[in-house]
Amino acid sequence: MDILVNKYRSSHKLLNFNHLMQIYEKNYQLLMIALEFISDQQKTSTILLKDNLVLYEPISVSKYTNIFRLYHKFKHHANSAQPSSYSLKPHLIYTLYKDAKLLEAKTLKESREFHSQIDNKIAINLGVYNWLKYMIEKKHIYQ
Repeated sequence: MDILVNKYRSSHKLLNFNHLMQIYEKNYQLLMIALEFISDQQKTSTILLKDNLVLYEPISVSKYTNIFRLYHKFKHHANSAQPSSYSLKPHLIYTLYKDAKLLEAKTLKESREFHSQIDNKIAINLGVYNWLKYMIEKKHIYQ
């Protein structure tokens, strides 16, 4: 009985890993649409995506990888003549693998520690996928 349970668990993890890789690939494709608007990826930049401001903050840029932060600039219209904006820096670090064409999002805790649960990685990267997709396609306001 234990052998059957172990076989099921290992195939379940493999399935999750394949899904995670597909999410990384989709995130890469979506991010490349946004990065078309940045002329110099080594400098902090603001991207305008369908009336949404997204801030790109590079941490490390090399030939094969970019490590950066990406966050939304919220609009605040509180009874003032001029609307103001603010940003909340998420605790996410993005790694763009140019040669493998993957985008991985990690929490600050995961970037410090080597081991993390695959379920957490799927949840975080699926959230990033939805955020990027909505920002680019603007089907809904993602705030």
